[in-house]
Amino acid sequence: MVMERLRGHELFGLLSPKEVERLSEASGVIRVKEGERVYSEGMPASHLFVLLKGRVELRRPAKGAASFLVDDLMAGSLLGVSSLTGIERYLLNAECMEDSELVKIEARVLRRILDENPVVGYAIQRRVSEIFFRRHVAAMESLQVLTQAALAGAI
Repeated sequence: MVMERLRGHELFGLLSPKEVERLSEASGVIRVKEGERVYSEGMPASHLFVLLKGRVELRRPAKGAASFLVDDLMAGSLLGVSSLTGIERYLLNAECMEDSELVKIEARVLRRILDENPVVGYAIQRRVSEIFFRRHVAAMESLQVLTQAALAGAI
């Protein structure tokens, strides 16, 4: 079941059947209830996740204030991408907004596969970079709106 889920995902469809099989052996499907976290900021970034069904919010925690929404993920989305970048800890909280099902992939195994196949590794890392950049831009735009609203209220 895991192998079929990985093979059907746009990112892992780039891998050879043998690589998908290796990756599926280091993966499993998990179910997380609404209100529970897939991972929390500061935890070791050891796994990449593919959201199969449900909804997950990625939030940046803030001391003494409400957390900041970075992304609202639906089925097919990747989360835990920090695990592929060399960042040792997750930077965000990943909280399920409804009962969710995810593929949990051991990042160490995926990184090894990507190192062994640099062409595919480059394509996948490029996609991961796009995800990071898109989330960064969206967060900056949200921050700009909040800052402008705060300044408008203070004048």
